[in-house]
Amino acid sequence: MFLADDSGLAEEQRMMRDTCRAFVDEHVTPFIRQHWQREWIMTPEERLPRKILEVADQIGIRTLGVPEEFGGTPLDPRTQVRTFALIAEELSRGDSGLADKLVQVWKVSTLLKNIAPRHLQEYWFPKIVADPTFFLAHCSTEPRGASDRWLGYDTPETAFQTKAVLKGDEWVINGRKQFVSNGYDAKLYVVYANSKPGAKNAGRHIELPHPARHAGVHHRPLQRDTGRTFHE
Repeated sequence: MFLADDSGLAEEQRMMRDTCRAFVDEHVTPFIRQHWQREWIMTPEERLPRKILEVADQIGIRTLGVPEEFGGTPLDPRTQVRTFALIAEELSRGDSGLADKLVQVWKVSTLLKNIAPRHLQEYWFPKIVADPTFFLAHCSTEPRGASDRWLGYDTPETAFQTKAVLKGDEWVINGRKQFVSNGYDAKLYVVYANSKPGAKNAGRHIELPHPARHAGVHHRPLQRDTGRTFHE
């Protein structure tokens, strides 16, 4: 549903909305209409042309969640969530799969901005900004549970099954995640893991940034959905 009355939007939001709308009309929709069969190609890099990602990067909608100091698109913190929703809605008008891919970048970038140590921000954000094909993935869902973990069931049974063990100054992660948007395309994962076996759910999990292309990481297509392919 599109807002019939945008009187509540700031001028900056209107400009971003209109820029994104033009991008969808000129680049996304024509491609989808001509190449809709690519949705079912199981090799992600063959589904979406790099040019679309480069233009999305040029107009600033790919890096909405990245701090301005690292080259991200500046947003008013008071209206940031609404801006995310506004741009995601425009992108979905052209292709829901593309919207989902970029939403993951915004979501994980915001998470890194809020909780990652400074040295990790200084390491990863410049890489994200420099590469139009740099996607991020939020690895939470497991075979035994997903977003229901945030409902407040504070029991050991609701905890993450993926384990994180600190060995020296490094975390060793073992487990399985599934239904991960951008699971194949991402170059950086944020992995939710259990660091206190035997404890209850609350306060026992940690979020760990992890390179996607790394020894010991294996992924495969899991299920195809409209415009998206999930991985584990």
